[in-house]
This record gives sequence, C-alpha cells and structure tokens, in this order.
Amino acid sequence: MGLMDQLKQGFDKVDDKLGTVVDGGRAEVDINKEEVKIVENTRDIGKKMVEAMDNGLNVEDESIKELYNKILESRKKIEELKGQQEEYKKKLNE
Repeated sequence: MGLMDQLKQGFDKVDDKLGTVVDGGRAEVDINKEEVKIVENTRDIGKKMVEAMDNGLNVEDESIKELYNKILESRKKIEELKGQQEEYKKKLNE
C-alpha cells in the first residue's frame, strides 16, 4: 500500500468520524427541540388548569391547590404594586 492509499484511507476515516459527529449533533438539536416542546406544553397545561380553577374547577390534589394559592397571592401582590405605581405617578404629576 502506497502513501497515497494510506492518506486516502485516513481521510475516509476522518470523513466518517466527522459525519458521525454531525449526525450526533443533529440528534442533540432534535432532542433539545423536543424537550422545549415538552416545557411549552407543560406550561400550556398549567395555564389551562389555572383558567379552569379561576372558573370554579374544584381540584382535590393538595399540591395543585397550594400552587394555585401561590398564584392568587402573586396576583394580589401585583395589584398592590400597581396601586403603588399609580400613587408614584400621581406624585410625579403634581
């Protein structure tokens, strides 16, 4: 086997390895895309659950009730903070 044949074999191996790396990278990107879909769908389920609870859905699961109560507390705090913002705006306009 001549030097040129050895070089060609070496380049072929490198090319195969690079192809494998690229394919592996594509798979990683596809995995990440699917994980993002899971997160987005989980978030959407949560939004729908909160909307349903806002409309009177009774949930037996205590952990969900606890999380919903935290949402209600945050909503209340947001309203208080919005009131403070309005007061600051009024003072600035005086």
